[in-house]
Amino acid sequence: MRRRGFGVLCAARPVVHSVGARGRPAVCSVGASRQMKNANFPLDAEGRTFHLGCRKGEISNRMLSVGDASRAQLLSQFLKPFPNGDPVFNLVSSRGFSITTGVVGDSNTEVSIVTTLMGLANMDFVIRESRAVIDGPMAVVRLGTCGALQPGTLGKVLVPSDGCVLVHRNPDAFTQQSGGSANGDSPSPYLITNPVFPNAELCNGLITQLQRTLPKGPGGIKCGINCTTDSFYSSQGRIAEDFDDRNENLIQRVLGEIPNAVSFEMETFQLLHLASCSKGTIAAAACAIGLAERASNEFMTPAQLVEMEEKAGKAAMDALVSFDLSSL
Repeated sequence: MRRRGFGVLCAARPVVHSVGARGRPAVCSVGASRQMKNANFPLDAEGRTFHLGCRKGEISNRMLSVGDASRAQLLSQFLKPFPNGDPVFNLVSSRGFSITTGVVGDSNTEVSIVTTLMGLANMDFVIRESRAVIDGPMAVVRLGTCGALQPGTLGKVLVPSDGCVLVHRNPDAFTQQSGGSANGDSPSPYLITNPVFPNAELCNGLITQLQRTLPKGPGGIKCGINCTTDSFYSSQGRIAEDFDDRNENLIQRVLGEIPNAVSFEMETFQLLHLASCSKGTIAAAACAIGLAERASNEFMTPAQLVEMEEKAGKAAMDALVSFDLSSL
């Protein structure tokens, strides 16, 4: 990846730079007031994308996607300056996305840590807009947190090696206009898609690196099927008195239909779906830390989470470095 100068043109809001040791900007803050062109795929005069705010040369072909900004900052410790002396590059967009690009360890391989934030739409922004400004094949690994669906998996890293489904709310089931089906059945309030799958080579590499990095036993990994949802609340079976959600038996239904379901989260399906639709140019895999166990109603402690974020994050970055992009 060849980096370029990082000056940004904004119509009204100023751009904030932090200058590195050699005078190259280490931080680029992209303002909201930019003149965009092309309503089909908006870019500004410098070729920066609408939401992510990046342009060619600022984001690597190897990308670690995280939802939480503090996790991105934590994992940036594993990136070092470029061999030519350029500092680690940081970009923050007005939409809250961030990109940190540097070299992993002694590999001289560039990796970008990207905050994907939460939900299907934000993952869609990140993958589509990064694809538009990256030349050549891409490898993307997501490291998130999730609700652990199986007993005894609190604190484990859960890997959807067997695929990922989307569990989403069906609005037609909640409207008075929705009639029953031809046989008189009412529409289901929640729909479950067929699975999409990770890139086998990248996923196997991720599992290998996680096994090397994580302890055996309670703090290890568990593979299975992930369930991405379109809500943290209704579609994950959280009961709320303020809304008509009809989800009292949703977790039981999911586990009944998908016995090896291991996790609930909100982004991975979109990542794997877009990768499968990328015409062979994106390899994707994912894992998530079981932050809360739904069966026991228990949470990890903040200290435990940080420890697992560091270990799993380093494993994910090593998997990206080891992946052969020419295999795509």
